Amino acid sequence: MGGGDSGLGGGGDGTGGKGEGAGWNEDDGEEYLNLAQAEELAAAKNIKLPADFAAAAVEGGLRLSTLQHYISLLSGGWLTRWLASTIPAFRDRLIADRMFLFKVLAEVTIDTGCATVAEVRKRGDEFWGEFEFYLSDLMVGLVLDVVLVGLLAPVALKGRKPRAQTGWIKKRLAALPSAVFEASTPTRPYTVLGRLGCLGVKALEYSLAGFACGLVGQGVANSLMIVKRKYQGAREDDVAVPPLIGTALVWGLFMGVSSNVRYQTVFGLERLVELTIARRFPPIAYGTTVAIRFANNVIGGEQFVDLARWAGVQ
Repeated sequence: MGGGDSGLGGGGDGTGGKGEGAGWNEDDGEEYLNLAQAEELAAAKNIKLPADFAAAAVEGGLRLSTLQHYISLLSGGWLTRWLASTIPAFRDRLIADRMFLFKVLAEVTIDTGCATVAEVRKRGDEFWGEFEFYLSDLMVGLVLDVVLVGLLAPVALKGRKPRAQTGWIKKRLAALPSAVFEASTPTRPYTVLGRLGCLGVKALEYSLAGFACGLVGQGVANSLMIVKRKYQGAREDDVAVPPLIGTALVWGLFMGVSSNVRYQTVFGLERLVELTIARRFPPIAYGTTVAIRFANNVIGGEQFVDLARWAGVQ
């Protein structure tokens, strides 16, 4: 699809690069499309150009590689097609990381299994008597799995550079990587200070996500416990209904500290594999992702139960 297909990389409207409009960015070796070229390529593949892609094409040029990856996603499996066509946040991460969906599914599957094993081991004979706690942990965990992976995942760059942000805070946040170990590029250079800033910002984001999910998950579990005791009657060995806010705060603390550090490490290890062994043998990236995330979930599951018991919320 490069220079010869539909005039890509040739003529255009003079938005920068060689010729009139689309052209070549000498900074990062990326080919760009103006709006007419992007729409022509999309029409040739019988797809509709997303609005933000069109905006990028108008504002300075849409990256050809980004559009090609998007077209490739729409020719994939039904789940990939649905996510790419309906949820921009997933689409942009799928474009930036071909393994993103696999990582999410692996995280959900592993976390469900590891959480169950950890809860049974920690609670022992009390597992069924405290099943509501396990259920709330599992519900919150499944939602957080997507958040954990998604917040650190790189996002596809559509135009020549990230869209300009207004305001001092927004500009500073836009300059941070999505993960501490995200790779720098010519259009996205990251400093050591920026990477440290990322760790702090993700701690806040993870804490807020953990608090919100903990509030909902524990609220559901508490409701189940109350309804169960109302209709089945209370027993002497019934545990006390855990404090809603206290449990949510524990989730926030756990996410901001433990999960943040652990998942940043996971991201870094996965990137290291992709840059070394997986370059020669790509399938190994999938196996190492499963192994790394399995170990991470075992550690995390044990840590959360210990933290919850120490805090007195379970």
